[in-house]
Amino acid sequence: MQKNMSLVDLRPIFYTLPPKPYPYILINANNPSVGLSCIRKYRKNIKSVIIDCGIEIFRDIKVKDYPKNWVNRLIRLYYYVKSTLPENVEVFVTCPDYCDDYYPKSLWINDEITNIERTVQNVINYTGKYNVNWLISIQGWYKKPNSVLRCIKLYREYGIIKEFNFFAVGNLCVESNKKIIYQTISLVRKELRNKRLHIFGLKLNVFPLVKHLIDSFDSMAWTRPVSRKLCANWSCKNKEERIRFFETWLNRLNQLKSQTSLKLKTEGDVK
Repeated sequence: MQKNMSLVDLRPIFYTLPPKPYPYILINANNPSVGLSCIRKYRKNIKSVIIDCGIEIFRDIKVKDYPKNWVNRLIRLYYYVKSTLPENVEVFVTCPDYCDDYYPKSLWINDEITNIERTVQNVINYTGKYNVNWLISIQGWYKKPNSVLRCIKLYREYGIIKEFNFFAVGNLCVESNKKIIYQTISLVRKELRNKRLHIFGLKLNVFPLVKHLIDSFDSMAWTRPVSRKLCANWSCKNKEERIRFFETWLNRLNQLKSQTSLKLKTEGDVK
């Protein structure tokens, strides 16, 4: 176990909300109490924290925007986390973005102001107003890998690429097509060669294909069994199961980190 745990700090770094001491923490702004409890409990073990902006509110098709003053909630969370942890722990907060994968085009204003333009506008507004460690989301259109180039082009025009170092691919959380995931991440990495790159919600079965392209990712998929050895076909229900499922999932991830990256066999690009 000690040998596997030593791989935790090996890139790509895995962020999550763990059931035991772990250095890389993900907090969800929609339900921060669990994450904050984790931070207070394991503060001496923590090296880095990402505060997610809570984009899953758009799983409700009736929701078209973040609640009023949502960014203030994020900023308060950021400073609370910073004040709780040692000074050498890095803390990032995700700038509120707009996805297209839950319900395609549902967050578009029109064909000129899509989820991409809305995301970029938030980044311009909030990064200019609040001096915090921002994680900048790169958004795209549903099942359209090349659309991320539209987002990057706008960021470059407004000086965001030059100003910031930490970016995240935000349009793949519910994507299951390996080719689309690989092509999207490859396009972003090609454009942002010297930037730190995070992937929201990366699936473990795609990890071997993209691990050489990314610096970090997050997931809560460990709450479901990753191995038959767990003798379970349900999500973890108690503390013992959470720890057991987490350790098994982490061991599997560390095995994949130790292996050679896989190459995806493709039959043409997805536009």
